[in-house]
Amino acid sequence: FNSIQNTVEVLNRDKTGGKVIDLLPKMKPLLKAGKDIFLDNTFCTAEERKPFIQEAKKHNAVVTCIWVNTSIEDAQFNACMRMIERKGKLLMPEDFKTEKDPNLFPPAVLFAYNKKFQKPEASEGFDCISTYTFNRQFPSDWTNKAIFLDYDGTLRESKIGNKYPLTADEISILPNRAKVLDHYKKQGYMLLGVSNQSGVSKNKPTMAMAKACFDYTNALLKQDIEVKFCPHAPAPINCFCRKPMPGMAIEFFNKYKLKPSDCIMVGDMTSDKTFAKRSYLQYVDANEFFA
Repeated sequence: FNSIQNTVEVLNRDKTGGKVIDLLPKMKPLLKAGKDIFLDNTFCTAEERKPFIQEAKKHNAVVTCIWVNTSIEDAQFNACMRMIERKGKLLMPEDFKTEKDPNLFPPAVLFAYNKKFQKPEASEGFDCISTYTFNRQFPSDWTNKAIFLDYDGTLRESKIGNKYPLTADEISILPNRAKVLDHYKKQGYMLLGVSNQSGVSKNKPTMAMAKACFDYTNALLKQDIEVKFCPHAPAPINCFCRKPMPGMAIEFFNKYKLKPSDCIMVGDMTSDKTFAKRSYLQYVDANEFFA
């Protein structure tokens, strides 16, 4: 796109406003004038693409579809990166209610698009369909490494059998944790915490109690672990910070210039493993890591 945008007329709904179909009347005079046109936008279904293809054919224009075949997981990663680049932070559910930038949206938008999407076919009238597989590239100055750590079931457990500790006095550190973490810290790894704390959404625990539990866990481990946690309810998914969404990892990547492939995620649940995959992290199960 960068190589052609200076030689063609670019029509983009995000810049002109309105709906995708509103680009059609803007396209017509350009076709009549014999201009090359690049429609830079989302054409999710054959029905949405149809009027543009029909209009182009009326003017004997060659219609090429450029399809960047990006997975929804990579789209989630891209959405988080865009938020941090533009806003300096990961947007929360309450932020989306007032956000005006059409390129900044909650996860539900991606899920809805993925469900609705129809693969472009030559039978629609395309003269050529060029497919490009998305290739993730990280900044060259992202060179540092870290151990990403889940907390509940990975570093600690509740003495009284709760799914997660509600108060500091019920925290029990699992075996061999402090020793192994100290070893990796001496090897140059940062220690970073990533945890889902959906109970906070119901004040069980409160935000203050959850933070106190993290602080006390770190004190017992004798480690100064920086922790990010998602306080939102698990369903419907309306945030990018709840694992397996990659939001918390991407915040840390940007803050500390971490090279994802040199980082390790340690957890005990499928959501931890999926989080690692979506974030381009290595994954090691807690039982193996702390053996």
